[in-house]
Amino acid sequence: MNTTSDPLPDLIVGRRRHLVQHRIADGVRLLSVVSIVVAAVWFDLPAVLGLIVVTIGLMIPRLCRLAGPFDAAFCITILIAAWSGIAGLYRAISWWDLAVHFVTAGSSAAVLYLIMARTSITPTATKQAFPARSVIVLTTALGMTAAVFWEFLEWAGNRYITDRIHVGYNDTLSDLAVGGLGAVIAGVALARWSTRAPANTKSTNSDNPKHDTDHYSDQRKDHHETH
Repeated sequence: MNTTSDPLPDLIVGRRRHLVQHRIADGVRLLSVVSIVVAAVWFDLPAVLGLIVVTIGLMIPRLCRLAGPFDAAFCITILIAAWSGIAGLYRAISWWDLAVHFVTAGSSAAVLYLIMARTSITPTATKQAFPARSVIVLTTALGMTAAVFWEFLEWAGNRYITDRIHVGYNDTLSDLAVGGLGAVIAGVALARWSTRAPANTKSTNSDNPKHDTDHYSDQRKDHHETH
């Protein structure tokens, strides 16, 4: 049986083809837990607290059942960002801070948008027309918000925890600039994916409540529909 599928829900509700990415993401989550133990033994309290916060955050895409590629990308970039600070990479490599802010803001913006769509806070193409430009604008706004929140955490960490966290006017503005750019690119990527099918097309699968299941389950129905 041939059905017309809507690309954006395919991002929101995972499929069996994303199983590898989910395993990668779960592996990163496990590595994050191990990192807490490592930090407790070889590093200091700020490193431990930071990794605890990161580990909690990495559970969000899994709890929201986002698609594997976004789950894995978010987990990898956030854990790299955390360890970059602990290992001193931001100070050792001049461009590393900007690169990390670029990818983390982009991945965070995409995940935040998909969570909002997953929880029906924002519309999807299966429910009502949502222009691609709206996806880009909203994703960019979410990314900028995440970037500002990140800078606030850096300031709080520098003020109340350790002065090893570098803050400054130029540093903050440059981080926000590259973070915003990453969010724009993430928005364009989501918009391109969501417009691969007509905006007013409704998926017969999306109308089936059985279709909205955990993406770790066996989706035999999807297999039959492709034949």
